[in-house]
Amino acid sequence: MRHLLRSAILIALYPVAMHSMAQVPVLQISGVSSDPSQDLYQSSQSEMVQVLFQLQEEVRQLRGELETMQHKVDRLETDSRDRYRDVDRRISVLMQAALENEDAALSAGGAALPPPSVDMGSESTATPPSIASTSSTSSPASTSSQSAQAGSGLVSDQAAYASAFELVRERKFDEALKAFEAFVVTYPNKDSTANGYYWIGELHLAQQNPEKARTAFEKVMVDFPSHHKIPDTLYKLGVTYSQLGEHERARNVLSLVISEYPQSTAASLAQRFRPAANN
Repeated sequence: MRHLLRSAILIALYPVAMHSMAQVPVLQISGVSSDPSQDLYQSSQSEMVQVLFQLQEEVRQLRGELETMQHKVDRLETDSRDRYRDVDRRISVLMQAALENEDAALSAGGAALPPPSVDMGSESTATPPSIASTSSTSSPASTSSQSAQAGSGLVSDQAAYASAFELVRERKFDEALKAFEAFVVTYPNKDSTANGYYWIGELHLAQQNPEKARTAFEKVMVDFPSHHKIPDTLYKLGVTYSQLGEHERARNVLSLVISEYPQSTAASLAQRFRPAANN
């Protein structure tokens, strides 16, 4: 009896169960969307992510290159600063040596005994007139008046030279150059005129004007061939020729300094100086 009752209940509930199962939706499990617009959106997002990654990588590369370039710039600045200091140090050493020689000459009386004449191939080999020679040829009747005038002129000459020379000591090169140029024009026949032309050459050389420096140094060699500044002038003339690219001529002049004035400071400097080889 129970068995028949259970069977009757199942038969009665079967249509209801079948109807409920028909209403359950079917879910599609798949990695691909059936909506084309959704696929396009997802593809665009993927491309944007890839572009973003590429841009980030490029930024990292550019940042690395920028750091490398900055390092190179810093190194170049450091090298340039070191080279400038080295050049300034060398100029200071050379200027100091010249100043010491000048002080020694002034302490000895300004007009030291002239060294042997140097043959530079010039037709002019005569020693320029000096105050001593001029006063020695004066007539006895006018000796006292000429001596007074010479003494007055000598004081003025020395004062003007000392004033220009002090500007060199103070490293006021532009002012010193103008002062020495005025000095050689005002006092063209003094013993210190050769010193004035020498310092004009020195100052032009310090200011990187080798052509003007050569003119001044050659003026000393031609017009004052027996002056005590000849060794220093020869050395600086050799340096100037080297800067102008006349290296063979520079070597010849420096060799002349060493052979003719072996005990001079200029000879020691000439031995250490090495002109560049010819191109």
